[in-house]
Amino acid sequence: MFILQDDLIKILLAVLIGGGVGIERELHNKSAGFRTISLICIGSTLFTILSVKLGGDRVASTIVSGVGFLGAGVIMRDEGRIKGLTTASTIWVAAALGMAIGGGYYTIAIITGVAAVVVLWLFAWFDTWIDVNGSESRTYEITCQLNKTKLEQLSKIFQQCHVNISRINIFKRDNLMILHLETHSRLKNHDQLIFKLLADAELKEIRF
Repeated sequence: MFILQDDLIKILLAVLIGGGVGIERELHNKSAGFRTISLICIGSTLFTILSVKLGGDRVASTIVSGVGFLGAGVIMRDEGRIKGLTTASTIWVAAALGMAIGGGYYTIAIITGVAAVVVLWLFAWFDTWIDVNGSESRTYEITCQLNKTKLEQLSKIFQQCHVNISRINIFKRDNLMILHLETHSRLKNHDQLIFKLLADAELKEIRF
């Protein structure tokens, strides 16, 4: 069987669009980078082409299910935060792009591919700005020697750094005092607070 020119165009377009999105992920050193995103886009394109030729009507749902497993593999929990959601979403979009290309919807595939790169590249700056200037909730666990005045000293440090304390739990263990402080403030204020806490020699342990 000869390869049709239209099918060849679809595969080449999948390489270009998938590669374009993948390059952005590679530049940010993500787990699913240039080759992974390109292959997902190419594979989805081929599956869609074959579904049209073979008359299959369940290929689209199969692609979505398979891509779901790939996306789940890059999502992980690290330091109390969920990471990999953007990469998982990129895998999902790459599969959708491949399906659009395989179905012959070139214009919408190109527009969506460009939109995906813009969101990943340009919106990353806005995301960083929001993280720095937006409010973040954080729980601190501070261990120190049992001292009646220490809590008051720590409260002043939190106030100086403009970190608001919404709740305090105090525990006693042997000769130690363990404080659980639920707080919220801007990220830069939290960073400033950490430096001040680390400079306090009376603190035995700091967790957040």
